[in-house]
Amino acid sequence: MTVSASSRREESDLKLRWLAGSVLALAACVAAAGELKPVKGTIVAGDFVARDLSGRAVKFAELRGRVILLNFWATWCPPCRKEMPSMERLHQRYRERGLVVLALSQDQAGSGEVKAFVDGLKLTFPVWHDRDGLVGRQYSIPGVPTSYLIGRDGRVAYRALGEYDWDGNEARRAVEALLGG
Repeated sequence: MTVSASSRREESDLKLRWLAGSVLALAACVAAAGELKPVKGTIVAGDFVARDLSGRAVKFAELRGRVILLNFWATWCPPCRKEMPSMERLHQRYRERGLVVLALSQDQAGSGEVKAFVDGLKLTFPVWHDRDGLVGRQYSIPGVPTSYLIGRDGRVAYRALGEYDWDGNEARRAVEALLGG
C-alpha cells in the first residue's frame, strides 16, 4: 500500500487539530485562583432551559426573585472540584435566607457521570446539565469554573473566573448585601 504525500498531510493536519483542541480544552479549565469582581453596568442574567440530573427540563426563570450563585463547571476540571465544598458551605449557610447555589455542568458526558461526581462530594444544592454547552456559550464563559452572583432583580452583580473560596469573608459579604443584610 502506498501512502501519498497528500494523505500524510491530511493525517498531520488531523493530528495538529486534535492537539490544538486538547490544548484549548485544558486552557478552558481556568487554573488560577479567581477573585470576585463587581460587574459594571446593568447586565440581566439570561433565561435558559437545561436538564436536571434526572433528565427533566428545568427553567432558570423559575428562580427569579432569589439571589443566585450560578456556577459553570465540569467533572474533569480540578479547580472546579476544589471549589465545590466551599459552594456547599455557602449553600448551607444562606439557603434559608433565599440564596440558590446552582451548578451548571458543562460536561459532554452523560448525566450519570455528573451525578456520580455530585454524589461523591455529597453536594445538596441543585446541579443541572448543559451537555451541549449552549448556556455556557450564551453566557460567554471563558472557561470553567466561571461563576456569577445574581441579585433578586435578575441583574448580574459579581463575577468570579477560576477557582474561588465561596465560604470566605468576601463572598459572604457580597451574598449578604444581595440578600439585604
